[in-house]
Amino acid sequence: SRLRPSAQTRCWFERRDPPPAILGAPMADIEGSDVEVAKEDQQNINRFSRLNLKYEELDFELIQLKKDVQTYKDATEEVEGCMEEDGIRYRVGEAYMCMAEDTVTEKLAKLIEEADSKLTTKTDEIEEVKIEMDKLKKLLYSKFKNSINLER
Repeated sequence: SRLRPSAQTRCWFERRDPPPAILGAPMADIEGSDVEVAKEDQQNINRFSRLNLKYEELDFELIQLKKDVQTYKDATEEVEGCMEEDGIRYRVGEAYMCMAEDTVTEKLAKLIEEADSKLTTKTDEIEEVKIEMDKLKKLLYSKFKNSINLER
């Protein structure tokens, strides 16, 4: 003789009732949240995700470059205000070298110029990424409405 489970021991998915976790939600919300995702849509979502990561990396790099530029400018001001006869101690790796004030100022000016150039390049890159992200966001929100969250 086989034992048959009683009606009380059945799992929730054997019943016709919705699962307990979503009992409070109206059925229209539950049924309306199922949106079919085509392969092209999934590719767009993945592309948006990669662009978002790239945006965050570029944003971090921009912050670092701005800090570097400010540090170089502060160092330039300090060098200009310094009146050392022996020269300025300039750090190279882990060692310090005595250098003439003009030489240090030129090196700092070159570093500022390089950092500003990188800053401009990264700013252009982040703008391109932002434009592409906005296009994808508009496309995906038009299809999925509130079923997708693309906000940071």
